Amino acid sequence: MNKKELREYQEKYGNVPSNFFERFTQLINGLRLSAKDISKLQEAVKKLLKAKWEELNFVIYFTPKSTPRPRSGRNGFYVKGAADNNKAFKDFIENSEHEFGIITTSTKFIVDIYLPIPTQMNRLEKILAELKLIRPIVKPDWDNAGKTYSDMVQKNLLLEDCLIIDGRTRKFYSAKPRIEMNIKYMLKYDCKFNKKKVEGWKFYEELEDKIFERDSIV
Repeated sequence: MNKKELREYQEKYGNVPSNFFERFTQLINGLRLSAKDISKLQEAVKKLLKAKWEELNFVIYFTPKSTPRPRSGRNGFYVKGAADNNKAFKDFIENSEHEFGIITTSTKFIVDIYLPIPTQMNRLEKILAELKLIRPIVKPDWDNAGKTYSDMVQKNLLLEDCLIIDGRTRKFYSAKPRIEMNIKYMLKYDCKFNKKKVEGWKFYEELEDKIFERDSIV
């Protein structure tokens, strides 16, 4: 962040309190809510706290690896190996007995990667590694691995990885290398604003036949 950006931030947000209670109070007062608005707000909070989520779990028996950083090419930026990963997951989905629709709502994404137990470890270390008590401090980096596998499910299961509101990558060792993905997504859009935004994306129109129609909670 350069000096110009810092100055612009200060000009725009400098008077917003850092304390949550003070900030929330300022927001409420500034919006000049009526008693009817307050009642609607309370009802919306209740509905969102009770929002239903669907959960999917996948296990892919493949040795985890990262993809390189994006590179510049003739047709713009590209990631070597990303297309192969995407196709592999597409085949995985199409060969599944379950019919999957494209996710378009807020999503939580957890990916656990299990790397091969190093042959250089002694017997005790190998057992502790399988028990998840010894963890990998080797490549791939946690962020690169998360990006690799969130990209893998794009257009095949998840419309866009910007739908991920909560993401986590964990690294383990195992005698059976694999990738485990836990995906939770809202059964409805949280609000009309986000519903309208998603439905306006180019990819939404392209994959509309695979997308289930969903209402918004508020």
